[in-house]
Amino acid sequence: MKKLVLAASVLAASAATAPAADLPVKAKPIVAAGLDWSGVYIGAHAGYGGGMMDWMSIQPGADFVARGPLAGGQVGINKQLGSFVFGLELDGSWADIKGTGVVSFSGPVFGGSFDARSTSKIDGLVTFAGRAGIAADRWFVFAKGGISAAHERHDFGGTSSTLVGGVVVTQTASMSGSEIRYAPMLGFGAEYALAGSWSVLAEYNYHHFGNAAARLTGTIAGNNRVDEAIHVAKLGVNYRFGGIAVDPSIAPVPAVPATLWTGAYIGAQGGYGWGQTRSPDVLNVLPANDQPHFDTSGWIAGGTIGVNAQSGRFVIGVEGEILATGIKGNYDRSLAAGPAVINATYTSRIDWLALATARAGFVVGDQWMLYGKGGLAIAEEQHSAAALQSVPGISVAIDFAGKAVHTGAVIGAGAEYAFAPNWSVKAEYDYIKMFAQQVQLSGTASGGPFGAASQFGVTASKINQDLHLVKFGVNYHFNSQPVVAARY
Repeated sequence: MKKLVLAASVLAASAATAPAADLPVKAKPIVAAGLDWSGVYIGAHAGYGGGMMDWMSIQPGADFVARGPLAGGQVGINKQLGSFVFGLELDGSWADIKGTGVVSFSGPVFGGSFDARSTSKIDGLVTFAGRAGIAADRWFVFAKGGISAAHERHDFGGTSSTLVGGVVVTQTASMSGSEIRYAPMLGFGAEYALAGSWSVLAEYNYHHFGNAAARLTGTIAGNNRVDEAIHVAKLGVNYRFGGIAVDPSIAPVPAVPATLWTGAYIGAQGGYGWGQTRSPDVLNVLPANDQPHFDTSGWIAGGTIGVNAQSGRFVIGVEGEILATGIKGNYDRSLAAGPAVINATYTSRIDWLALATARAGFVVGDQWMLYGKGGLAIAEEQHSAAALQSVPGISVAIDFAGKAVHTGAVIGAGAEYAFAPNWSVKAEYDYIKMFAQQVQLSGTASGGPFGAASQFGVTASKINQDLHLVKFGVNYHFNSQPVVAARY
């Protein structure tokens, strides 16, 4: 009897465990290993910078582009919490960012000739900034802001030649000086973790040095007030002490099951731009309340390069764009003053336009990303002013032209759609508000008191401009693949 009960117990236990053995076992979810950017690092960088130098105090003034290379090193520290990374960085660069402006006056109305040469050079640049951004996969996309200091040197030289009693009298004057100038700065960039302790980076910085004066001394002396803004693009490499650790203590937020936007991309785009230009009446031929104010418009086409980092549905990125443009416009005015008739024409043309921006947006559905963007815009522009004044028996013709690099702020919004593995299309609107820019115009005048031809220059004190851009483009993403959710 006891054996029978024992056998029944064993059979019952076997029957109870058999269904359990057939149940599926739920596997642990697959979680991609993350990288922890926390720690101290050192590195080196090289790049190129440039911007406008506007001499405002010493007459006849000068407005010119300074540009050149820079190279140096950086040291910093990061802390990562989940997908968020923040830190501090100090960098210093040797620089050779320089430019020269030349203004010449000659002709009978001046009684001789005068040449002025103004030179400015930045030979050192130091920046202390905070960085903050999102880490995803091996990418760290960031924005930065802080203060910068630049060591600058300014030189001025002038030569005049006049005819006195049949003899040419030549006089020269020169002065020079240096200064340390401080400015706020902001920038955007992306860093990519290589094997071991190494990473590479690319970033853009904007230094707004504004309007400040330096004392110049020499055969003459004076205070030189210069208004300036410098744009810098850098490539670099960093070494992290202890390496970039795998699996941070607080795990990053994984991307949602949809198109993965993390990674680098390149693209092409085209569209249309329009806006308004407001210029001072440098010819002094229009009534005081009638300043040149005209519309500009034209095509735009070019390329783009950028990097995104995705955390959940949130995506941030940095993007650089270069666009050739046909944006141009002109102002024509004809007026009569007694027997005199004046015909004046002002023109403006944008040769190229560059944008450096940060983007932030959200993934919508499986294949859409909606985003906003903001940053800096740079435009190389051509400006001209011409007038023909006629009175009975006398005609005076004036023709001036000049070039400037115009800086502005840009904001925009757009939508991007991933239509195939690695490919997406986008539509975007941008608004650009250019900062007021001084421009040096030079040229000739003939007729009347100017004789056969006189050469001289004028300063367009401030030119204001705004732009609206509508763009359509296509991007290729180097590592964009759908996120696949494992199911068990």
